[in-house]
Amino acid sequence: MKPETSRTNRERLFFAYAIDCQTPKKPGGGPDQTWEVAELAVRGIVQLFAERGLIGALTLCSEPEVARAQTALFREMTDAGASHALHFQVRGYRPAGASEDYDWQRPLSFYEYDEQKAVLSIAKDGWEQALGLPAETYGACCAMANDYTFPILDELGFRQSYCSVPGRYNPRYGQKWWGAFPYSHHTSSKSRLVCGELQVYEVPMTRTLQSEPGPEAGTWFVRDPRPEAEMPLERIVEIAESNLQDMLLRDHPLLYVYALTHNTWDVGDRSTPRRAALEATIEAVQLLAGKHGLQLVPATLKDIHLEADRLNAY
Repeated sequence: MKPETSRTNRERLFFAYAIDCQTPKKPGGGPDQTWEVAELAVRGIVQLFAERGLIGALTLCSEPEVARAQTALFREMTDAGASHALHFQVRGYRPAGASEDYDWQRPLSFYEYDEQKAVLSIAKDGWEQALGLPAETYGACCAMANDYTFPILDELGFRQSYCSVPGRYNPRYGQKWWGAFPYSHHTSSKSRLVCGELQVYEVPMTRTLQSEPGPEAGTWFVRDPRPEAEMPLERIVEIAESNLQDMLLRDHPLLYVYALTHNTWDVGDRSTPRRAALEATIEAVQLLAGKHGLQLVPATLKDIHLEADRLNAY
């Protein structure tokens, strides 16, 4: 029987953007972040993307604690057209009604199957109850995941994710993504590093393709065009172009740019270098689409997943 192989879409460039909404004073948050700053960040980025006609690209990826504390804000942003996802780090997480936090020093990457499934179930339930939405998209804080994570997400009903950072390697924090498949793909029940048979569709961020040595011996990292890096337009275009060219050479089924920022700074302050870098990211994808004759399509990870399934993508 003739196999049904993947098809390709060479007419559209999908653009997805996330704001990781992290709890103030927890790992990953800004040192000066407050709940007020977190709200300014969300309002600023939603306003910017709405003004540019790109609200369909935007997903607010919130920790359960943020979803509980800012429920009214997120529901307002839903009405404005933004989408939502569960962003999670187990460190310091205290479920509603619990008397103590989960271990602040122990990343999710070090949780075995049963324990990891239990805590992800609790986080998913708390997030869904806070927002009244089904948790279909999952984001791992700081690329914290192991070989159990994708099968657990699949079992819990998640359908798309951003967990991997191909090229990042820091065993101390459980970030072992050396050799991971570099672009969007269905995940595997056997290994976090390869394509597989699960329904969960992983969408790695757009980033530099060559790893650089990290500050500690034996660690490696890659750079992505988050506003916090304050990259100029030319550098962002270079990173996005290198990803696009690599996807074309690999005959990847669909073409995309996926970037993010955090709720740790006032996006509405138009005078900051970070605001300029965020606007440069938008300009970069527009330039990239125009250069290659592609239709720029604002998309969530769910939209990208739906297109991948239409193409019978791996």
